[in-house]
Amino acid sequence: MSPDARPPKPGAKPPIPSKNRWRVFVQQQRHHLIALAVFSLAASVQAQSSGTAGAPVASTEKLERIEVTGSSIKRVDKETASPVQILSAEDIARSGASSVADLMRLLPAVTGGGQVDSTSTSFSEGVATVSMRGLGSASTLTLINGRRMAATATANPNAGQSTLYNLNNIPLAAIERVEVLKDGASAVYGSDAIAGVVNFILKKEYQGLEGKLSTSGATSGGFTSSTASLFGGFGDLVQQRFNVMVGLDLSRRGETPVSRLDGISYEEWQLASTSATTGLPGDIYRPDSAITFAPNFWRETGVGTGAYNTTTPLVPKSCPAPSQLSTTILANGAPACAMDTSIYERFTDPSKSAKLFARGNFWISEDLSASVEAAFSRIENSYVSSSGFATLGSGLSEWFDPKGNRRTFRHVMAANHPDNPLFQADPNNKLRVLTSARLGDIPRDSRVNQDDVRLVLDLSGSHFGWDWNGGGLYNKSKREEVETGMIHSLKAQAALDKYRFGGQNSPELLAQISPTSTNTGETKVSILNFKGSREIGRLAGGMAGLALGLEHRRESISMIPDADLDAGNFVGRGGSKANGSRQVSSAFAEVVAPVLQSLSLEAAVRVDKYSDFGNSTTPKLGFKWTPMKTFAVRGTAASGFRAPSLSQMSESSVTSFQSIGTWRDALRCPLGTDGLPAKIPGATGYDSQLANECNRNASSGNSRTIAAFIVANPALRPETSRSYTLGLVFAPFDSLNGTFDVYQITRKNEVDRLSSSDVLQRLYENGDLSYANDVIRSADPTTALKDAQGKVIPGTERIALVKRKYLNLGQTQVRGADLELTHRATFENGGRLNSSLFLGYVHSYRFQRDKGLPMVDINDSMADDLPKYKARVNASYKLDKVTVTAAVNYLHSMGLPRYNTLTGVRDTCNPSYAASANQMAALGGDCRVASLTTLDLGMGVQLTKGLNVRATVLNVFDKKAPYSPTFDLYGWDKGQHSAAGQSLSLSASYSFK
Repeated sequence: MSPDARPPKPGAKPPIPSKNRWRVFVQQQRHHLIALAVFSLAASVQAQSSGTAGAPVASTEKLERIEVTGSSIKRVDKETASPVQILSAEDIARSGASSVADLMRLLPAVTGGGQVDSTSTSFSEGVATVSMRGLGSASTLTLINGRRMAATATANPNAGQSTLYNLNNIPLAAIERVEVLKDGASAVYGSDAIAGVVNFILKKEYQGLEGKLSTSGATSGGFTSSTASLFGGFGDLVQQRFNVMVGLDLSRRGETPVSRLDGISYEEWQLASTSATTGLPGDIYRPDSAITFAPNFWRETGVGTGAYNTTTPLVPKSCPAPSQLSTTILANGAPACAMDTSIYERFTDPSKSAKLFARGNFWISEDLSASVEAAFSRIENSYVSSSGFATLGSGLSEWFDPKGNRRTFRHVMAANHPDNPLFQADPNNKLRVLTSARLGDIPRDSRVNQDDVRLVLDLSGSHFGWDWNGGGLYNKSKREEVETGMIHSLKAQAALDKYRFGGQNSPELLAQISPTSTNTGETKVSILNFKGSREIGRLAGGMAGLALGLEHRRESISMIPDADLDAGNFVGRGGSKANGSRQVSSAFAEVVAPVLQSLSLEAAVRVDKYSDFGNSTTPKLGFKWTPMKTFAVRGTAASGFRAPSLSQMSESSVTSFQSIGTWRDALRCPLGTDGLPAKIPGATGYDSQLANECNRNASSGNSRTIAAFIVANPALRPETSRSYTLGLVFAPFDSLNGTFDVYQITRKNEVDRLSSSDVLQRLYENGDLSYANDVIRSADPTTALKDAQGKVIPGTERIALVKRKYLNLGQTQVRGADLELTHRATFENGGRLNSSLFLGYVHSYRFQRDKGLPMVDINDSMADDLPKYKARVNASYKLDKVTVTAAVNYLHSMGLPRYNTLTGVRDTCNPSYAASANQMAALGGDCRVASLTTLDLGMGVQLTKGLNVRATVLNVFDKKAPYSPTFDLYGWDKGQHSAAGQSLSLSASYSFK
């Protein structure tokens, strides 16, 4: 059934027929379109009335030495021994990207492991990052104008996400170009530059005034984004010896509910989600929860027993919308109120930002210049929980506080509560009821506000044969997260005794049930640096170059959770906290030696001294051999490192919850004579809720959820890497040039956590007593076992908490190749055609979970967001004042393997998918997520002098994101695909000069 033919959910807007999409888009964007039209008209009038300022002044070109990302030595040749991809401001404008994160996702070198800020991402909401080579955000160094950023104040424990540089802090409109170094660069920049470096070069100077408005969104509705920017500058560096520039960038992203299904393969998800019992296909509009605004009540089995019939609720009197009476929501078919919770799910959550950027350049003398940069950004994100509102469940909620104490909560409604249906029917009622309900006056959401302040002072000069540069940076990032809708376990019960379901409740009463939780965080980085470069002598191939530099850096983090969250007072929740700082002193040197006319050698080394873990020395060697002007061979060999983040080494912890196999507890389930865990003969007190507590091979009844505290480890060592590149640079014709590079990166001593089950295995099965203090048992003595004589068996209380320390574990090795081709053509009519190809290929991605275990290739895996091929072809044709652009984006299909990190065995298809006929049919009969090829078309027109308008249609043929069983929402994997479908981006800019 097509989306247009599917019946809508009651009260929901039906899907939009494709023939009406453009009309709907225009309606939704009408305010932005009107603003664009007024802006363009006003600019046109201004241009026509001002006329021309005079004839252009002829200029003479000279070869200028520049500093390229990945090197501290200025040079004429941009093609160094290391591969660098450059995106110009024009490339960015033509891409149609509405954010820096969207721009980065277009690059073939950028694959799995980055953060996507579209919806809630749990530990690091509101953060978008870039990950090169699939090695995670923490192994890609992000720079602004060649200098570091402050990491976000988050403690994301997931592998590769410990240090997050938020791309949302960078104003897209201020970017002059982006330089992507696709090679290890710790010898130049220090920590984090294992997979590569992304350097955002912002505008350096500007004269005049430029304004730009843009808006974008899916043609079927939703996925809206609007920006407005204004840049102005005055002063001529040559004539007046100064230039001051100020820019403001404002943006807003709208929310997109999941009812906008046009961009995903919803029908395939429906097929794959077909119920095995009812045979009904999946349907987001079908009721999926018995926790509704109209409570379901569960009767006490007897007066004062404290036991309840939790299988069959009381028959509801009514189920007001959006609830409805259902006889399928419960396994036994008992009637209950049910509702559809997809109304709270979003493809994108709303956000808005303001970014202010200023720079002053001062030419003090012929040999001395200075610059000052100041930037401030404010980002506000809003997220709605998938539950929408605070909830009460009929089951017993169980969790653990930071001290390992077992906490429980379940709302029991008093026998004489006015909302108790038994009391309503009989004023003499003595039976209590359990309540499962959604509290419609307590929204469950979060708001994340992030402020970033950045100050840079820079001095540059040329003295005594040295080109030198020195300066200082101060960058502070603040974060505040406000959560509502969590149930306070200590205060809620008394307040709920007075609460009226569906009635009027005072703000004070609601605040007792669910107080607002506020978490704060702050990171700082301060840097002083000085470096210089000069020519040191002539060799056979030209002048040799030398660069020397010093740097001192201070980093700090402070994360303070809400007091109630930190104490474990909210039902089923824990907090994250961190506090630490360190000093880093560095010295580095670099040499470029053109030993022959055709051969240039490069070498660099950097020494970093950290106040917490010690020293790191990272060298790098490179060469470039140019046997002819049209052909060159280049290569590099480099060491790299990533310092453990402050959240991994300092005073910090993250509360989470994990399921363990209870049979791993050797004190309650020692190994029997057959080598398998078994109950202690004659012992009593085993968990009555677990039918198979000590049965290793049982399919159920042998697991329990416990608290898992992720804690810092001051003894961590840095991750280290070895990277190699070998490539060709060629230009067979004046109109055609390209590069082809192969690479290998091996990262060792990877910092990660063991699972709780791994900790138990190492302690009890391997006998590693270093983990003895990491397993905390319940303080409740009633959970201990008793022997046949009824005596307590010491140390057999249930496991309540496992500490999961960060450890230096295994390694990852990735191999692949990059191809770049650029072609230029000029026609007799004056038209110019520029085209390019960027292709990334990953040959293998081998992963070792821990030292001593085998390597397993997890490449070509959708679950890990690792495609074998990723490519983009661009073309632009410019004739007079009109530019037409086209781009083809290709993402290779990805497999759905299962691999065992303990044995190294990889199954081509995960058996859970292979065993499902519906899953295989949804996947097209092959155990792979389909490839995706999209076409983007755009046109830019210079209407008058200074006035430019542009329109770009992304995904012209409205290709849907392919179905993936590893989905985030209804078959859509946000790590690789967009759910927007066909989209339109419009912009207008005017320069007053």
